[in-house]
Order: sequence, then structure tokens, then C-alpha cells
Amino acid sequence: MSTIRSLSLAFATSLLLPSIGFSQGAFDGAPEGFIPPPLHPENSDLITQELGEGVYALLSSQPPIDNSGFIVGENGVLVIDAHVNGRMANLIQTRVREVTDLPILYLVNTNHHGDHTFGNAFFPDETQIIAHSETARIMVDFEEEKELILAGAGGRTDFLDGVELRLPDITFEDRMTIDLGGRIVELHHFGHANTAGDVVVYSRDARAAWTGNFIVGAEFIPPVFEPVTRSHLAATTAMAQTLDVDIIIPGHGRPTDATMLTRYAAYLTDLISKVRAEMAKGDTDGLRIVRQLPLDPRWYPAEGTPERGFLPFIEGLHRMNVLRTFQDLSLENS
Repeated sequence: MSTIRSLSLAFATSLLLPSIGFSQGAFDGAPEGFIPPPLHPENSDLITQELGEGVYALLSSQPPIDNSGFIVGENGVLVIDAHVNGRMANLIQTRVREVTDLPILYLVNTNHHGDHTFGNAFFPDETQIIAHSETARIMVDFEEEKELILAGAGGRTDFLDGVELRLPDITFEDRMTIDLGGRIVELHHFGHANTAGDVVVYSRDARAAWTGNFIVGAEFIPPVFEPVTRSHLAATTAMAQTLDVDIIIPGHGRPTDATMLTRYAAYLTDLISKVRAEMAKGDTDGLRIVRQLPLDPRWYPAEGTPERGFLPFIEGLHRMNVLRTFQDLSLENS
């Protein structure tokens, strides 16, 4: 894993980016202290890391810019996520071509967000794009998604030049299996977590999983951007019970392992319990509850990890999580 370790310095440097202040854009209504994640891929590269025979991660040289990956069988290639624009989508294909000349048969979108899907249009016409049915449905709101992506880019629009909507060709609901020729790839949907259509791409041979925004990088807490905290917890538990995972390649951040599922479940359980306790006192002001429940230090990234420098972002993310959990539990009681 020397390549993974070599990303730590770049990661620590990139974590300073949120402090410059991003446009709120589509994040209007977020609690004070929330910082949109940096998404502009300027000068970022993708580093190839072999996880097993025919199984490769593509790790961003500037985390938390998106990761990707690909799996090679006898008949062709499956790529995980298309990235945000033409330059990055073409870079993914360049990395594939450094390994094999076989055709890119499939491209899986792990969720609907533009940093995972805007690169779709830059893949060959013959490449079949696969996504969950909910992802395909939401992707139609192309202009709205552009606003969300720009909120994490300081309002800069240059990196979206030439981006066009390209919808999935194939959709599924709970599970799909793809035979690339001597190599099977599994696609799993465990429920509504970060998005309604989160897909986990799993290689049983390498015991490797790509999780998009469902499980993000090492040392993080889950991003609950929609009021579905209870569903997010259920999906996390289902993944832990279903897949035998040695390595998780998240959509953003450094690779991690199955211990991240335990961390997620514990954090979400604690979050739900604490918000519910505040609501039981009769408090119906979500923003007041946010102020009452700062991030417990036990969820801080460990000392000495590059993520420790990202603490202001993580604390702001927790504030969003508290608000979304309040909204979720309010629905439970309505």
C-alpha cells in the first residue's frame, strides 16, 4: 500500500482548501459552520494502485477530489465513476489504457452527483453506463446538479466546460452481477444512504469495494446530506453483514477498510440517540439542537493522521448531520 501512504502529504495540504470560503449555492439552508467540500479538480492526477489481479483503484493525487477505479476481465473493462469533466474522464481512460487495450464495456455511476457522473459523456458511445434506478431518475435534474457542484468550487465554472448530460443505459434495483469474462463484478444497493441510489461496486476476488459517497475516506464521519439518518444506518449495517471487505475505495479521501463500517454505525447510532433525546425534551428548533450537540471528540480523526487537519470541515459536516437527523426524526413523529 505504499502508493496509498504516499498520498498523505497531498491530502494534508488539500485539506486547507475549505478555509478559503466556498459559495453556499445549493447548500443554502445549511447550518452555520458547514463547509461545502472542494470539488474543483485543477491540476489533480489519478494514481493507479493494483488491488489484486485485474483490479485497480485510481486514487486522486489531491484528495478529497474524487477517486475512481476499474476492473479488467477477459472480455473487457468495467470503470467505477466517470469523474466531473472531460479532462478527468479522459484521464481515467488513459490509466485504463496503460494496463489493457480491451474495450471499456461498462461504466458504473455510484450516485447521481456531478463529480461522479458529469464525465459520462466523454466515454465511448459503446460503453454501457449502469446506475441504480433512483440515480437515473435524479440525474435528469442536470442544471440543479451543476449548482451543487459549483458550490464546492468557489463559483468557478471553467472546469464544467463541455459537460453534457448522459443518462445510464442500464438500471437495477437491489443487486446486479456482471461477468467481464473470468471475472465477476457485483453491484449492490443497500438502501438510501448519502443518496437514494448509492451503489457499492464489489470485487469478491480482491475483497475490494468502491462506495462512492456512501462510505467516504478514512477517519471521516458519514455525510448525511438528506434527512435519512435511520436509513443510512440500516444501509451501513446491511453492507457490513453482506460483504467481506479488506479495502474500501471511497469516492473521496484515503482508502480505508471494514472498520469504517463499524465507525459509521456507532456514530449514526449515537447521533440518532442524542437528537432524539433533545427532541424528547420538547425542543422543536432544529438549529438550536445543532448548537446543543457539537461533535464529540471521540469522532475526531486520530492524532497524526492527515485528516486531523480537516477538523473544521468535519465539525461543520456534523452540524449538517444533526440538522438532517432532526428532520428525519421529525418525519418519524409526523
